[in-house]
Amino acid sequence: MKIPKLKYFVQLLVSSLFIVACSSDNISPEEPIQDDCLRIGDFHQGGIIFYIDHTNQHGLIAAGIDQSDAALWGCQDTTIETAVARDIGYGQENTLAIVNNCSDNNIAAKICAELSLNGFNDWFLPSVHELELLYHYKNLVGGFAEGHYYSSSERKYEDKYENAATIDFTSNLSNPHRLKFINKSVPARVRAIRKF
Repeated sequence: MKIPKLKYFVQLLVSSLFIVACSSDNISPEEPIQDDCLRIGDFHQGGIIFYIDHTNQHGLIAAGIDQSDAALWGCQDTTIETAVARDIGYGQENTLAIVNNCSDNNIAAKICAELSLNGFNDWFLPSVHELELLYHYKNLVGGFAEGHYYSSSERKYEDKYENAATIDFTSNLSNPHRLKFINKSVPARVRAIRKF
């Protein structure tokens, strides 16, 4: 399912508004939350918040470090048609589809799904729009390296799902070409996220 660009930017704007509505202070991610208002950049439930929904009660958290610097997406010759969602909120569904349909070991989705970090074990590989949002807030989350990061979204190309969506974290934010579809057998970096 392809997300309309307007819907994506509205979600991004809503997230940004919560930063302003909650606080004009720039607090450290390690600093504990002092009130009931969650902020992007807060350390919360095992990671760092990079997305908050309209309720200000739920959102997405990223691990503070990469889980791999050279993982494969996996199953190069296997079509996983249920791992194509790109929208915010679909990374977990994509990850489960990959884990359940790909027997390759040590692949990006399995690294995230098997991760136990800071008392939580429900991590997953972000969808491409979740990963792009993470790129937008990369300075608040921290710990990112230069290079491509895998998403859990794959793309059909010539009747095969041989390519996976990545975001190039070396790109300038205004660079429209940071989204790349690369062959699933090419190593890329991995950063796990979870819902709260």
